[in-house]
Amino acid sequence: VLLNLFNNAFYAVQQRQQQEPAIYQPTVTVQTRRTESLSDRQTVEIRIRDNGTGIPDKVKDKVFQPFFTTKPTGEGTGLGLSLSYDIVTKGHGGEMRVDSEEGQFTEFCIYLPVNQPPLSV
Repeated sequence: VLLNLFNNAFYAVQQRQQQEPAIYQPTVTVQTRRTESLSDRQTVEIRIRDNGTGIPDKVKDKVFQPFFTTKPTGEGTGLGLSLSYDIVTKGHGGEMRVDSEEGQFTEFCIYLPVNQPPLSV
């Protein structure tokens, strides 16, 4: 899951750097913390944020659907985020959210319950 999110973030910052080579500074950050966000359960929160191309509002609701991709034909299968979402939500009983502003940033947040055995997928 994390590798897929990192690859997507690196792709997004690379695309933006090609559009704005002189003024743009690519940045990908990862933050973790322990929190209580899922029905008052303790969770581990993982945030992956990039300042790349962002996701257009019109497709934000589709990013976790199988075979949906924002990449050009031949560059993405549309399975990475769908499988990642299923692994986090069905396999580990967690949550996965996305926040993005086109042309500015994308941030994926993963919430995994603490001390809960994984569920079978």
